[in-house]
Order: sequence, then structure tokens, then C-alpha cells
Amino acid sequence: MKTLLINLLVAIAVIIAFFIAYYLLSHLHKTMFEIEVAKNARLSGAAKSGGIMFIILGLIGVLAMILGNMILVLVFLVGATFGGLILEFVILNIITHRHDS
Repeated sequence: MKTLLINLLVAIAVIIAFFIAYYLLSHLHKTMFEIEVAKNARLSGAAKSGGIMFIILGLIGVLAMILGNMILVLVFLVGATFGGLILEFVILNIITHRHDS
């Protein structure tokens, strides 16, 4: 029962990771946070690297669920938490320190 619950929670986290990756990568040529991503090299780089990072983390999460390996589950959850936190700080820094022309 405990393993089923852990797999369910990891599945939810994997869906969230893939959604964040999709959102970041689909907004490379759109406006995000009232900033045109294509015109801002820092935000474009953060969105690309963040999207790729969340795709990789999502794949690690899927692999962890298939193998039933708790170490991979731990790597996925810690990686997604710290990766998301660092990405959030980077994007927040870009938004708050933008130079409007």
C-alpha cells in the first residue's frame, strides 16, 4: 500500500514536471511575465535550460516508477525540488532586474 501511494505521488510530480517543461519551452517565442522571451537572452536561456532540466527530471521520475527504485525516486524528488527552486530564483532575478527601454 505504501509503495502504491509513493508511486501515485511521484506520478503527480512527473506530470507537473512535464507540464512545467512544456510551458517553458512553448513560451520561447511568446511573452512571459510581460517580457518578450525571444528578445531577452537571459530569460530565453533560463526557459530553455529549465525546460530541458524538467524533461530530464520527468524521465528520471518515470524510470524510477517503472523500476520501483526508491533511490531514483529520491533523486527525482530532490532534483525537482532544488531545480525548481533555483529556476524560480533565476527567473525572479531576471524579472525584478529587467531594464525597460
